[in-house]
Amino acid sequence: MDKRHIFLTSNGLTEEIKQKFFEVLKKNPQEIKILFIPTAGIESDGARESFAIGLYELLAMGISYENVLVYNLELLLSKGYERTYSSYFHEVPVPAKVLNAEELLHFDAVLVGGGDITVLCREMVRTGFDESLKQAIEQGLVYVGISTGSMYAAGNLEEGLHLINNSVIPHWNGKKITDLPRGNGDILLADGQTVTIDESGVKLA
Repeated sequence: MDKRHIFLTSNGLTEEIKQKFFEVLKKNPQEIKILFIPTAGIESDGARESFAIGLYELLAMGISYENVLVYNLELLLSKGYERTYSSYFHEVPVPAKVLNAEELLHFDAVLVGGGDITVLCREMVRTGFDESLKQAIEQGLVYVGISTGSMYAAGNLEEGLHLINNSVIPHWNGKKITDLPRGNGDILLADGQTVTIDESGVKLA
């Protein structure tokens, strides 16, 4: 049975999808723990706005600020690097360490924000966090992608997560699609639309 619960959005969760999100987690908003990855959106002020919006939306959903961990991959050590002048302490604080799949499952969901997909992919691979993240998603960690976060989870890049084979093209302003493409065609995702993936399959909402 597929344990995955994935929400790929263009510009965030709609009110309808927020309700589905809460139904999946089966928790009150105040109890939900979120890992928020803003890494794609920190290299320009326009992109940094997506971090502010993401945080605002989480709090507006009733999620407690204390239960949101901002997790910037650019601050993490590279995969395989051996600590030198920090080696005197054994336990690395959570925001500064590459979390493994088991540690990720202490959170209810991961939110991957928008920005530059090449930056996000570079940092995922450099740290090796992509491997932990994919394992945790397969074990039930809920994934929410916004714009770039959706592209990274889809088939856009060779080194992405490939949770689906289709590429996602967010912020589509042409004719709004009403059905998913057959085969591996691009998903032209307009703002307000979401691709959901769970045990029932891949759907457009």
